[in-house]
Amino acid sequence: MGTADPQSLGGEALGRLLRSNAPGRLSLAGAYAFGYMALGHAQQEGTDPGWYQEIDPLDVLFLGTAWPQGFRDEFEFANARDAWLRLLRGTVHGKGVQRFVREAVAASEELGLPVDDGKLMLALTGRLDAAGLDQRHLPRRLLPEAALQECRAAFGPSLDLRLPDPPENAAERIRWFWEDTEEEPWVEGTPRAVIRDGLRRFHDAGLPVEEESGMLLPALYAALMTKPGELLEDVGEHAWAWALSLDEASTLVPVLDILLVAPELDLSVAATLGHLFAVPAFTEPIPSEALLWSSSPGLALPRLAFELGISKVSTLATVITPDLLDWAGMHARMRLSAAGRGSAADLEEWETGSADVTDTTGEEPDERWAERREAVREAVLHKVRTKAGGAAATGRRAARPVERIWNADGSSVVRISTDTPHGQELKEALEGQVDAFRAKFGRGPSAGDPLFFDPDADKPTRHTKEYFDAMMLDMAERAVEVGVDPAFFHAWREVGYVVTEETRSMFTTAEVLAYNGALARHQEAGV
Repeated sequence: MGTADPQSLGGEALGRLLRSNAPGRLSLAGAYAFGYMALGHAQQEGTDPGWYQEIDPLDVLFLGTAWPQGFRDEFEFANARDAWLRLLRGTVHGKGVQRFVREAVAASEELGLPVDDGKLMLALTGRLDAAGLDQRHLPRRLLPEAALQECRAAFGPSLDLRLPDPPENAAERIRWFWEDTEEEPWVEGTPRAVIRDGLRRFHDAGLPVEEESGMLLPALYAALMTKPGELLEDVGEHAWAWALSLDEASTLVPVLDILLVAPELDLSVAATLGHLFAVPAFTEPIPSEALLWSSSPGLALPRLAFELGISKVSTLATVITPDLLDWAGMHARMRLSAAGRGSAADLEEWETGSADVTDTTGEEPDERWAERREAVREAVLHKVRTKAGGAAATGRRAARPVERIWNADGSSVVRISTDTPHGQELKEALEGQVDAFRAKFGRGPSAGDPLFFDPDADKPTRHTKEYFDAMMLDMAERAVEVGVDPAFFHAWREVGYVVTEETRSMFTTAEVLAYNGALARHQEAGV
């Protein structure tokens, strides 16, 4: 008899794990089996939400730990997943999760399948017992039902949150806040500067930025994170999800919590700003952990893999490397939002629904807060939608020699203006690259062909991350000879892009801040 294929072995292991585990008494391997079962059942019944198509093995494991609990949307799921993974850090179960990630990536490489491929996810089941992931049950206190009971990521900031007293000069600082200035937000890099920029954008779109405190959080998110193709109708929901995604230890959380509760407490914009000026983080640089989007399925596994020293993770959408993690997150949220708009059955009901909180007498505190939280989120989203329609969250930047045009699903094209000397130089350089492509392959590049290709490959092949890293290191070694700071190339290698005066309009404020942070670190290190 021949050796059984990995999927058959996985199917046998799935049955064993389902028999040896039970809800409330789960090993990590058992949780994965229950998550796989729940996923398959939902797909069979046609009850699976669209975001199920985006989940990977680590998402499946978390889905199993929470089963039969459901999640309202992909944002609640991803934030709860990340909060749960943070709780496991430093425990023996956290080490088990690390082993699980290693097994998932190893299986992907051995079978030549993306980590989120259905065949891979079944085959992975057969490896978990041998990896020792069915030997120890998770204590009930670490299962999501109990562990996330008071979790900010799941329920938002506490209703009992005590707001800091405004400083004595709050009125003066608020007047200064509203002064008209054209300074770009990445120069200062603080929540104060970024919110101010976002409010300008919203004001240009006709939104009541000085009357509605519910505009402040979306303004921060829009100016920090959004691509120009991200629609304003998505900004309220995305802002809420992003604000709840951060670890409670982040210095930015006190700022975000004030922004989250201000509409609930019916605070004016001025009162909210007064409380914000009492928080040091409001006028300090935004921390690096806030510059990444993580509130989508499919992002936790590669992020943890990179922490473990794994250089790349293959997914159905793309091969993710550390420098592409934010790019993958951006595409995930925009792709899911675009799909959600396409399948929404009744947007009109959402847009005209009341934001009032109904009588909750007799309900459990968590249920009462969940309802209030949803009411606030709906209120913020409703204000953004009804005032701005389907307009894109565009910036105020002037035309540049190089511009990236974004679509609402995350796809984009680069437009180069030949009206400037720099634009003309870029055009000529690209034409030269087309000529090199034609000389190498005997034809012009087709759709999907990489314009910057591996010169040693027999067919059009993109440069690998290893090739790019080696090129950046070589350029860094020779940089001093031509009067260039080597930190420029080290930062480029770290984040995967370079920000210049000409290309700045192609990047979000978060991307510019991430690049500037990497540049500063390498300059300080002197390498």
